[in-house]
Amino acid sequence: MLRFSLGAVPVNVHFSFLVIALIGPGRELWEIGAWTVAVFIAILAHEAGHAFTARAYGARQVAITLFALGGVTTYPVTARLTPGKRFVVAAAGSAVGIVVGGAVGLAWLGGVFDDASRLTRIFALSFIWAALFWGILNWIPIRPLDGGQMLTSALQIVAPRRGASIARVVSGIAGTVVVVAAFAIDQPFLAIFVAFITLMGMRRDPEELAERSPPVGEPAPPTRTGLSGAAGPLDVTGPVDVGGAGAPPGRRDEEPPPADEPTPHFPI
Repeated sequence: MLRFSLGAVPVNVHFSFLVIALIGPGRELWEIGAWTVAVFIAILAHEAGHAFTARAYGARQVAITLFALGGVTTYPVTARLTPGKRFVVAAAGSAVGIVVGGAVGLAWLGGVFDDASRLTRIFALSFIWAALFWGILNWIPIRPLDGGQMLTSALQIVAPRRGASIARVVSGIAGTVVVVAAFAIDQPFLAIFVAFITLMGMRRDPEELAERSPPVGEPAPPTRTGLSGAAGPLDVTGPVDVGGAGAPPGRRDEEPPPADEPTPHFPI
């Protein structure tokens, strides 16, 4: 595993990240290399958007991990960010991708790369796809993608005790629509991928369980064996941003969470 720091944020790159190279458009080694480096930079920029926005809101121990088909940003549940701030953190990753990818896209349309080498042109196109187009797609309201986490946070603002539950249902409907549309346009890989992440987002996460907790002073319902206290599904950026944004689950004030419990945030 490769480790380095992006400012104050540690970055871990798992060896499985090299799977990215297998889904690129090129066949020559130099084309595969250009694609992989472009996607690496795009995913890192996406996750940096999540990480530095979370830090700006007071979260500490923020970390980025890049892995097969995406990345994830984590920070402790003790950050206790409001739904509004979690919405911004969720949106920030794709926003960065759209801005930087859009800038390169405009340069492409403006003819900046017309006389560039084939290697440079492949790198630029790969970056535009990974940063801009995936950033836009990642805002589809399907959990655990950024759009699904944004939807959850927005609903928690207007319906604090039902927001995550409603978002789970909406995510399932949106995912089903995208799967059907993908098959209709003969994109089976996209359909299978969306179906997979939609099923991931359909399970109840800690935020939804927290919404069902009784008010302070009322007895808690029996705990069912097997429910995990781990964070929700991952956020992905890049060709497959399974990097979904996973905001810190809410906790009752009289039950402070352990300081070292991290929460997966956004798969790429």
